[in-house]
Amino acid sequence: MVLIVGVILSLFLCIAILFIVSPWPTAMVVRRIFEGGIAVKPKNYDEIEKMVHIEKDISYDSRFKEGYFDLIKPKVFEGSLPVIFWVHGGAFLGGDKADVTEYAVQIASKGYIVVNINYELAPSSTYPNPLIQVREAYQFIEKSAKDYNIDINRIYFAGDSAGAQIASQFVNIQVDKDYANLLGMDRVVSPEKIKGVLLFCGPYDVSRFAEKSDNFLISLLYKRIGWAYIGERNWKNSDKVKQASIIDHVSSHFPPTFITDGNTGSFEDQGKNFANKLRNKGVDVTEIFYPIEEAKLIHEYQFIMNTPQAEKTFNKVIEFLNHTNK
Repeated sequence: MVLIVGVILSLFLCIAILFIVSPWPTAMVVRRIFEGGIAVKPKNYDEIEKMVHIEKDISYDSRFKEGYFDLIKPKVFEGSLPVIFWVHGGAFLGGDKADVTEYAVQIASKGYIVVNINYELAPSSTYPNPLIQVREAYQFIEKSAKDYNIDINRIYFAGDSAGAQIASQFVNIQVDKDYANLLGMDRVVSPEKIKGVLLFCGPYDVSRFAEKSDNFLISLLYKRIGWAYIGERNWKNSDKVKQASIIDHVSSHFPPTFITDGNTGSFEDQGKNFANKLRNKGVDVTEIFYPIEEAKLIHEYQFIMNTPQAEKTFNKVIEFLNHTNK
């Protein structure tokens, strides 16, 4: 019995030490948390799904791992359609493009082509590699646009959670030469082609990532997430964090933006601040936030399509797309 207890204590000690010296245990926890996503389909999803065609796991010739995307488009349409590049969430360490599939299907059924991107996760791939992979996916589609009936002159970038941060940062690189120079990254998308940005539940001030919760354990987890993604243990003082905190770098050049967030356990304050920052810069902003008195909406609430708030948000997304894609 004493031997068993000793083995168990030794095992726990090893895990604790590993958690302190490496971000990998955090990655395993985060991936478990995000496994399978939280999407809830609308009642008529089967009918909607019949309206679209899904081509899965197309390689975009990335130099990193997980360089694949799913392409979702309507089965019936004429000419070419606007394209939405979607970057999934998962705290930079977890998640998968499959978590977005149901939402992408619903958007595609309204007359859009969705390129639903995977990218290599931290800590095996660190900042700014996801930005590079979004660039690779765009360049692949740019070369193949005619094959997929894509109007490459009507482009949107979208993301949820960590994907919203990645998408917004990628777009800012494309539209702001000074910001691109600060990061030392090439611009590959002509700004006039970007018709809009869709941002759901994202952290736009990465420097505040560790302030997500007053709970010690959750706060510790977020600190480890920052370490895993930025690639530096003392990441909060890193120049990379200052660069990635997109809220401090946007200008009037940013495209029309749709932004939303839940009101419980998410980044609502950052979303509202980002929306205000953009509006003060003269950017056309469509925002939708819900008071907690109306409903308690968790992180990624927009994917839970059996709630009136998620349904309303989806309808506003389609209104935004239809208004800006001319």
